[in-house]
Amino acid sequence: MSHKYQIVNGTAYCQDTSKEMIAILERLKANQTRARFHWGDTKTGKDWGDVWGVRGTIGRSTGRIKIPLLIHNSRSLGGGGMLDHCIVKITYANKKDGGTIYQHPKYHQ
Repeated sequence: MSHKYQIVNGTAYCQDTSKEMIAILERLKANQTRARFHWGDTKTGKDWGDVWGVRGTIGRSTGRIKIPLLIHNSRSLGGGGMLDHCIVKITYANKKDGGTIYQHPKYHQ
């Protein structure tokens, strides 16, 4: 299976990820913001309801194609690849900052 990517600042994002979402993810990565990600259907806005592996900061894999990773915490040595093209909502992970960073216009659970 052949994947096509759009490379921004050295990170390979899925070709289906919007420019707006890439800009948000790049800002979160640069600021090392801990966030809670909601994966879902970006056409309908429906949240898939995932509760495991949804909080962390954004890192980047090593190797030839550097994809965005969700790093659980500062003690973590790595993380899983992000479904950057399936994000329907992003909120701050800590209660101090609180609030929504991004929400799909048709977001629902």
